[in-house]
Amino acid sequence: MDRSTRLLLFLDVVDAGSFTAAAERRHVNRSVISKQIRALERELEVQLFNRSTRSVALTGIGREIYQSALKLREALDETGDVVRAHQEEPRGTLRITCPVHFGRLHVTRGLRLYLKRYPDMHVDLQLDDTPVNLIGGGFDIGIRIAQLDDSNLIARPLARNKRILCASPGFIACHGAPGTLDELIGLPAAIYSRDGFELDRLHYIDQTDGLERRVRLHPKIKANDPEVLKQAVLAGVGYSMASLFHVSEELKDGRLVPLLPALTLSDAPAIQLVYPHRRYLPQKTRRFIECMQETVGDPPFWETWWTGAPE
Repeated sequence: MDRSTRLLLFLDVVDAGSFTAAAERRHVNRSVISKQIRALERELEVQLFNRSTRSVALTGIGREIYQSALKLREALDETGDVVRAHQEEPRGTLRITCPVHFGRLHVTRGLRLYLKRYPDMHVDLQLDDTPVNLIGGGFDIGIRIAQLDDSNLIARPLARNKRILCASPGFIACHGAPGTLDELIGLPAAIYSRDGFELDRLHYIDQTDGLERRVRLHPKIKANDPEVLKQAVLAGVGYSMASLFHVSEELKDGRLVPLLPALTLSDAPAIQLVYPHRRYLPQKTRRFIECMQETVGDPPFWETWWTGAPE
């Protein structure tokens, strides 16, 4: 293994956070990683990591070499991008990261079209509600439903993210249909909660002055999985403020009904396709973007049947 290859391996260890994680990513034994990093240290005559039994941390010189090695990887990536951008048909593997619920519901539609249209492609789809480091994780593209705060990434809007208040017919039979916002917030709610963050504020537009206001919901149940919350709402445990893409089918077939349809809720962060900033966008990434845009549509297909969907 030459120095350049070992430097790329060194980057993997740093980005993955440990020798073990880097070994899993490369599908090799941990001892192989350790042996090559020690060989790199002997060749450079420096110590790259402060090692302990549980973790590794970069030394001062290790941090400097990491920054230099990043430039090497960027140069190699760009060379590959030039080739892939001029391929007639995409080939290889496309690595995608995506929130769990959106991936299960809607990304598979785009993937079916993508793999049918480009049979030489393979896909590695990782579903995770915790935003991951696209570059460090080796992903080609991700789907985000949040504000983008990484300047190394480019975001391309896929669809707006309309929210709706909804409940089951059984819930309404038990509690009655709320006619005002005050009546609504007095009812039990099902809210999303994860790592100290709680989606327990309802943001809406006041029609009297056009300003955004918010009120606090009173949760009966909290969960960090939107699918669990939807099942709780279907069971009548509480009402929910949900993304339309997540409850569209249940609203369409009557298992859920909208609440306070005249109330204008503020939009949630848009659904975006994000990918590393590169001079040449690989064909495999470009074609996946096209397939997702084609299958989702504009407006998104989950809104087209709903007469309450804003223009």
